[in-house]
Amino acid sequence: MSVMQAYSPQGRAALVVPTSVIQFFYAATAAVVFLGIAREAFVFLVGTDTMLQDLRHFALDAERNLGAWYSSALMVLIATCAFFSWRKHPVPFSLSGYGWLVIAVVFAALSIDETVGFHETVDKPLRAHFELTGFFFNPWVFFGAALVSAFALSMVPFILSLPRQVAALFVLSGAIYVGGALGMEPFDAFFESTYGAGSYQQVISTTIEEALEMIGLTLFLHANLIFMADARTTLLLRR
Repeated sequence: MSVMQAYSPQGRAALVVPTSVIQFFYAATAAVVFLGIAREAFVFLVGTDTMLQDLRHFALDAERNLGAWYSSALMVLIATCAFFSWRKHPVPFSLSGYGWLVIAVVFAALSIDETVGFHETVDKPLRAHFELTGFFFNPWVFFGAALVSAFALSMVPFILSLPRQVAALFVLSGAIYVGGALGMEPFDAFFESTYGAGSYQQVISTTIEEALEMIGLTLFLHANLIFMADARTTLLLRR
């Protein structure tokens, strides 16, 4: 379907959202990742003693930068789509209806954490207390793995209730995102602990991690838009 039509039954407002807008997000994801890679190449080849300095705003592994903002924005969009899917669900308080609400809440929380970085606050005290090194240098990953496992298991009935294409995209995008966020984190921790933050090993690992996260989020947003289009989800605007 080329467009998603959103309208008001009273005729007070109307909106047509092209589903091809997802192409913009794929292009934006590629651009953000490219800028992050270009930044690392620039710092490695040229250094930071130029007018451009370290181009921190394009670094993928840092706070308050383009990559963190973009990932947070994707999460907000996913949360918004899921919320509308819940509100327009034929039986919003059923098991399949609640699945959309859970996704909306989880991704809203993830968008906040992406900007604020709550999950990283446990690293320093646990690292110092247990003298963690190597693959265990960033211990937040264990809490993250437990939460992700619980979330994934709880969502199995919801996933099975979705159309096959959407369900497959949900699983694929989730695997890509978790593979980046949790799968690459131990390697990132090992390289940071062994070679130091900013080493080329750690930079490569982090770049792969962040790229996988953004690709997973973009694919998940795409899956949400496909579901909304197929379900004729209406987004009401009122004056």
